[in-house]
Amino acid sequence: MINRPLFVSYGIYGAGSISLIFEAPESPIYLSIFSLAGECFWGVPKFVSQGAEVLKLRHILTKTEFQDFREQLYNEFEHRADSKMDLLDAFCSNNHSPSVVQLSLNPLFRRGYSALFKAIEGSPSSPLSEENTPQPEDIPLQQGDEFQFLDLIAQVVPTPKQRPFFLFGQDCTSIERRFAQTLEDRGMVYQPTPIKGNKPITIGHSYSLIAVLPERNDEDAPWTIALDMSRVPTESNSTQIGIAQMNTVLSNPNMPWTDELCVLVVDSAYGNHKFLTPLQEHKNLVVVARSRSNRVFYQRPIPSKKTPGKGHPTWYGERFDLKDNETWHEPSEVNHTAYQTRQGRTINVTITAWHNMLMRGSKKLPTHEYPFTILSIVSVDESGKSIFNPMWLIVMGERRSEISSVQTFQSYRQRFDLEHTFRFQKQNLLLNAFETPDVEHEQYWIYLVMLAYVQLWAAHALAVALPRPWESDIKLEASARISPSKVQQDWNRIISQLGSPAAAPKPRGISPGRQLGHSQTPRPRFPVVKKTKSKKTVTKMAV
Repeated sequence: MINRPLFVSYGIYGAGSISLIFEAPESPIYLSIFSLAGECFWGVPKFVSQGAEVLKLRHILTKTEFQDFREQLYNEFEHRADSKMDLLDAFCSNNHSPSVVQLSLNPLFRRGYSALFKAIEGSPSSPLSEENTPQPEDIPLQQGDEFQFLDLIAQVVPTPKQRPFFLFGQDCTSIERRFAQTLEDRGMVYQPTPIKGNKPITIGHSYSLIAVLPERNDEDAPWTIALDMSRVPTESNSTQIGIAQMNTVLSNPNMPWTDELCVLVVDSAYGNHKFLTPLQEHKNLVVVARSRSNRVFYQRPIPSKKTPGKGHPTWYGERFDLKDNETWHEPSEVNHTAYQTRQGRTINVTITAWHNMLMRGSKKLPTHEYPFTILSIVSVDESGKSIFNPMWLIVMGERRSEISSVQTFQSYRQRFDLEHTFRFQKQNLLLNAFETPDVEHEQYWIYLVMLAYVQLWAAHALAVALPRPWESDIKLEASARISPSKVQQDWNRIISQLGSPAAAPKPRGISPGRQLGHSQTPRPRFPVVKKTKSKKTVTKMAV
């Protein structure tokens, strides 16, 4: 029996069902959903008619830690901190607003709609601004500035217990701006299309995300802890921005992963020597990059017994063509593993590894000095039928031997959580809904969306997954997966109990507006930047 005071909230969920939430200050949450007939849903013990006995233990509350996190976040804002905190709460509780201005109607945003846009004007941005953007021929190995909220976000990064390393993920997403003619530095960016034959491109900006991938099981919800989202200028590319982001994250001595083994998983767009070679300066980093199936690698050369003559020694040995199995030599090891999908389907995986492989580089990036391991991933079903095309992974880093091939495969599988993050940010946090002619304001908006997602992660231990009326038949195992959308649905209840560090709004009077007869100067139009090599025109001499 609980002897301390309880706060009780209830709600009707579906025909003939009622939910009760019992919680005491600084104590665990107890949750149960009962039917009016006396049965308890989701496999919770049967309801006792004399009263609510011991209910299902869900999470240990961390109210104090979460409140401290929000206080520190509030203190990090230099300007309009109250408006920004209200805007973040409106983000985290948004379930229906399709546009940015409608966030001002959210009950947690206690100010007028004009305060919403004023808060965006002075929001934090990534240090990878225009002046700090790496140039095509100048790839920095160290980034001088630190991300403004990196120390704060690192406090909510859990220490891995099941695996001996911190897992990072990196990827890019596009923000469509087809009709924003006054927005500077727009280019051709990737956008998937369901129409066959159409090119998967659009006009807009591209943003690079680096995030921590916390430990999870296959049944857990996909979460990421974003550390930074920076715009990729047209004069740069995603690999250069990714290198600068990773250097900043690993060079900070105050991070929990300092001097610890770190693993970075990326897709095939990063599986080249321009991205992999500069990151070898970090001795505690192992990069797992997917490789295209048409690549050609090389074995390490056999030392020659002849006296060295002119020229440099042989750097590359026999060819290893991924699409020609006749060029493959005997593998170093072969491992087998299996996993189950959410539908209960068993997938058998065969992992074949070749150690000490090489790839061609350049004079500035001598990739032959950094051997790596190449993995072949073959997945079949229970009948032995191939499910996917063979997947190839590049594992590069001095400490790559400390990670098994099975752990490498499992880590790369978790890279897809980044795609879930992008989808949730665009659908629920309005990532691509903010239209502005200023590049800085767009970057500010992206960064605020990132902070809102981090705040959802920080509160996921306090959230309660309650079913909607049409979800009354959901099992306990499924509803226990506290996803970002579940935290968003429960955000109003969390904030109503914990409060906000932001002060209440004060009346400011009516703005005088523009002076009579004032007219704004039209904004300049900017063309779309196209990355094509200019053809030299040959002028004919007049005879």
